[in-house]
Parts: sequence; structure tokens; C-alpha cells
Amino acid sequence: MGRRVRLELMVERFRRREDVDGCACLECRAVTSGAIRRGVGDVLLWSVGFLRKRPSVPLVFLALGLVQVLGYVGPFGLELAASGLVFFGAIFARGYAITIVSGELADRRYTPKTAAGHTLRRLPAVIATMIGTFVATMGVMFVGVFVGIGVLVSDNLVLSALGTLGLLVLFVLFIVVVVKFVLAPEAVVAGGYGPIAALRVSWELVSFRRRTTIALIGLVIAVVTTFALGEIGAAAEPYPVVGSDTASAVVFGGSSVLTYLSSAVTSFVLCHVYVQGVLE
Repeated sequence: MGRRVRLELMVERFRRREDVDGCACLECRAVTSGAIRRGVGDVLLWSVGFLRKRPSVPLVFLALGLVQVLGYVGPFGLELAASGLVFFGAIFARGYAITIVSGELADRRYTPKTAAGHTLRRLPAVIATMIGTFVATMGVMFVGVFVGIGVLVSDNLVLSALGTLGLLVLFVLFIVVVVKFVLAPEAVVAGGYGPIAALRVSWELVSFRRRTTIALIGLVIAVVTTFALGEIGAAAEPYPVVGSDTASAVVFGGSSVLTYLSSAVTSFVLCHVYVQGVLE
């Protein structure tokens, strides 16, 4: 038990001031005021430059891209195995990136072994927060489906108009839930919060009155869209035999590299925004 506690304390925790025992000033946390004052554009530029500073992070993300490419050019069974590995590997990769960035912001350089160990210990809690987000968003979509069915079967113009308005409201609510919970993995990995507390912290930190949130929405949508387009491209030309379409494999591989590198940068940005939020 004592050894486990020591391992957890090896990684700095970034929590809200009210959740910290003792002094929570920047000096005590070894965080520079410059890091806290970075604007969204500065954070993005810093994150791109950080890829070169800690090459282990892009290597982890690129390894996921390689697995995805192997699944793309291989048989159906290999693609299924690769998809499962990429899904869980992506969760690990984000947690690994969060750990490395939080260490950098706390003026502590974690080794890949330390970062990987911490990420694995926090992985069950991260998955639990993802399940919580999924349940919340699916609840909104479930209601939306019933409203949509009501709109389609109704011959009443007023009811149809109200149903359409309801669908619009539900769509906005869906976006709100997704965005408000976007920092939950950061709260788990960098903050050491449990799943429920992490969802609450993320909800409180993300404010739609800030330009940062608008930038986050655009960043997340861009990455998701890029990934979705890659999946659509793969589905349009399924299971090619190795060597049968080299050009297609190269294009898919190149898009995978860009997607995963942009995912790494996104992880850096989200972690930086989270740290700024809890230290304000």
C-alpha cells in the first residue's frame, strides 16, 4: 500500500484551489506565470513545438497510426484486432500525453516509464469518465430520436414546428454536454480526480463565455472530422491486399500520420487549458 502511494505521488497533481491541502500558489506548484498567461494561439504554438521536445509522445501516437495502417492493408480479422487495439491505445496515448505535459508545466520531466505507469494506473478511471460522457450524450440522442419520430409522423404544422425546434434544442444540448465534459480525462490523469468528480470539474471549468472554449470546440471538431474522413476512405475501399494498391495504402498512411500527430497536439492543448483552468 505504501509503495502504491509513493508511486502516485511521483506525478504532480493539478487540482482546483479548493481541493488542495495547503498552499496552492504558482510558486509552490513550480508553475511559471508565463505558462498561465498564454493565450489560445500561444498554447497551440507551444503544443506544436512540444512535439519535438518530447519525441516519445508523437512516437506513441504514430505507433497507433501504424497499427491502423496494418489493419487497413491486412485481412478482415487483422483489421478487427487493430481496431480494438487502436481504441484502447488512443485512450492510453492521450493519458500519456497529459502526464508528460502536466510534468512540463510543473517543471518536472517525467521519464517515459513513469508517465506510462501513471497513465496505466489512471486508465480505468479515464474509461469510466468516457462511459459517463457516452451515457449522457446517448440520453440526449435517445430523446432526440423520439422527438424526430414525432415530427415525422405528425400532420399538424404547429406540432411539426415545435418538434423541429425541440430537435434543434436537443442538438445544441448534445454539443454542450460533449464540450463541457471534454476536460474530464485531464481531470483524471493530471488532477487525480475520480470519474464522477472529474466530470463535475470539467463541467465547471468549461465556460461558453470564453474564447478558449470556442477554440476547443473547433479543435475537437477538426480532429474528429479528419479521423472520420479517414475512416470513410477506408470503408470505401475495404481490405486491400498488400501490394495491390500501394498508392491507396500510402495515402491512407499519410492521412493517419497527420491525424494522430494532430491528436497529440490536441492532447497537449487540452491539458494546458485544464491546468490553466484549475490554477486561475
